[in-house]
Amino acid sequence: MPVLNLSDSQSLALGSSAVKAAYLGSDLCYFDPLSISGLVGWYDSLDLTAMSQNSDGTGTVAVGDQVGYWKDKSATAAHVTQGIAANRPTLTASAVNGLPALVFDGSNDSLASASGYTAQNSLAALTRIMVFATSQTSIASRVFSGGSDIAFTLSDGLRSTVTDGNGARLSVVSAPLRVYASVFDGSENQINIFFDNVAQSVTEIGTIPATTGAGSPTLHIGSNVGINNFTNGPIAEYLIYNRALPDAERTLVYEYLRRKWGFA
Repeated sequence: MPVLNLSDSQSLALGSSAVKAAYLGSDLCYFDPLSISGLVGWYDSLDLTAMSQNSDGTGTVAVGDQVGYWKDKSATAAHVTQGIAANRPTLTASAVNGLPALVFDGSNDSLASASGYTAQNSLAALTRIMVFATSQTSIASRVFSGGSDIAFTLSDGLRSTVTDGNGARLSVVSAPLRVYASVFDGSENQINIFFDNVAQSVTEIGTIPATTGAGSPTLHIGSNVGINNFTNGPIAEYLIYNRALPDAERTLVYEYLRRKWGFA
């Protein structure tokens, strides 16, 4: 097997869908998340070109720098920013299995999109996949305003909600470093949660709706709307799809993240 750079690719097929992949040694270690349809959010802290020191997108980032701008690499272009220097997460060396990643301090670090974010609005299905960890009550991601409240939360267990207070929960007291996934299917009024691609037993919270909420919300990463429940740990990568990924596609995304971020 030839060794390719991560910028090189080969064409593969997943069923009828073409995907891009690259090899490092003998392992499939990279594919292009855009090759799977429906990608509406992609935040990648291993890509230095997708981050800037300042909220206006200026200032080259190196390991050890604070990050005030995190690019959305999907076509949605819902970049998240932080205008207050003291409240910016830090690109930290060896944060995830020896690799640098964006680390939130659990005190005041957070990033947010501009208002009017609609990529997760009124969806009949939604998949969110995140490499992160936190050591305290936290909201890793929240879309909030008016009728929209789509969140990934560690409080009285790990919660994934798609409207205000409605979603799924499992009883855990911590969120150690792993690949977390939430798959919402409104046609089944169901949310499934996966730890490292393994389905978990969840309890329904409220009534799982047929669609996500609407409104004119803001996407927050690392906190509850920038005021509390701050993530204390890395948010290394976050992928959002506007449909329920079937097992084969979800597994492909998981394998990409597992190999990329050095999980066994």
